[in-house]
Amino acid sequence: MTGRALRILHVVDNYPPVPGGMERAVQALARAQAAQGHDVRVVALATPSLPAATRDGAVRVFRFEGYTRFLRRFSADPEHQFHPTVPDPQLVRRLEAQLRDEPADIVHAHGWIVHSAMAMDRHPDTALVHTLHDYGLTCATKTMIKDQVPGPICPGPSAARCLSCSIGFYGAAKGVALTTGTLIGRRRFGRSERFPAVDIFLPISRTVADASLAGVDPDRIRVVPSFVPDDLVPAPGPRPDFLPDGDFLLFVGQLGPHKGIGTLLEAHRRMTRTLPLVVIGSVRPDSPDLAGTDERPVQLLSGLDHETIMRCYAAAAVCAVPSQWAEPFGLVAVESMAAGTPVVASDIGGLAEVIGSGHSGFLVAPGRPDDLAAALDTALAEPALRADVAARGRRRAADFTASAVLPVVFEAYAAALARRTNRGSLVPA
Repeated sequence: MTGRALRILHVVDNYPPVPGGMERAVQALARAQAAQGHDVRVVALATPSLPAATRDGAVRVFRFEGYTRFLRRFSADPEHQFHPTVPDPQLVRRLEAQLRDEPADIVHAHGWIVHSAMAMDRHPDTALVHTLHDYGLTCATKTMIKDQVPGPICPGPSAARCLSCSIGFYGAAKGVALTTGTLIGRRRFGRSERFPAVDIFLPISRTVADASLAGVDPDRIRVVPSFVPDDLVPAPGPRPDFLPDGDFLLFVGQLGPHKGIGTLLEAHRRMTRTLPLVVIGSVRPDSPDLAGTDERPVQLLSGLDHETIMRCYAAAAVCAVPSQWAEPFGLVAVESMAAGTPVVASDIGGLAEVIGSGHSGFLVAPGRPDDLAAALDTALAEPALRADVAARGRRRAADFTASAVLPVVFEAYAAALARRTNRGSLVPA
């Protein structure tokens, strides 16, 4: 529905330069919409070191204070704060004032700030849509990892199970507060279909939809994946000189158990083929020992800019994505496929959806080093197969570019606005 310019207000917990995957995704969407001529604003939580109003190119960015500011002392990073799982009354009033001053056709919420977006009064013609970047509507830890032990996705919310898990993750006070807010908040999402708090939900994968939106009218759900820029792959250039000579395996991501780095290290030791493993990420307290051997070296790289990481993808023989949890999406897999490098990934969650059924990558059961080693050996031993999978992967990655995904976003906006028109009533606060 790009025929007319829309007034779009994105509301998000944090926005760049605050780092994070959701933050980058919202920025990419806002910039792409503004580039198409839409009036795009962003409201995020105030951050001590950033101005209250600024511009990100054509996107106007506002950072609002709310009572949430008093929770900064509980945050691991005061510059990267999450909205609580309940409405912030002061922030609700600021959002309502923003919409009175400058009406919007679409309020597009991302993250837990949706709880404040749901609570505000808005014009009957203003639609509220919500992108689910993770499992935060259902899970206080946003991961659906039961007791933080990577494995099958959690069977779903219950007071006892969620409290036990979140207390173990956050501690008693924070865990109880977030879980209580999450459980209560689900009732707000379940408001009658005649007056829903959110007009359209936009989960980034079917996995997220199934885990988070049980009982919601399917007409209110559109799966809209995260996307990468059309020009993601840099122009041909020299291979980074810090990389090993010849073939190497590549891993990009957090070096925690949930990402399967331990499984990959064991698979690397068990492979028939001997070659280096390059790991791009930062060491965490729960990271395994990354020491390799002279025959099977492991090289750790940190602090690389994104263009350099893309060149590493392009230089690698195979990229391994051995996650042991149900990733909401699978951005590393998309980037590797876009760079023309075959992916060996866990057959779980959004990763399996990204690879798809078109043989655009190799899928293996998570947590099984022998299976992972065998798949890596197969990809390396058969050049024709590897080239075919790489070509299929490139075609599949095109499904997750801005030019492919943005029309789906605007179709969802059109559906949300149509729902408002057909209903013709204010959403009660």
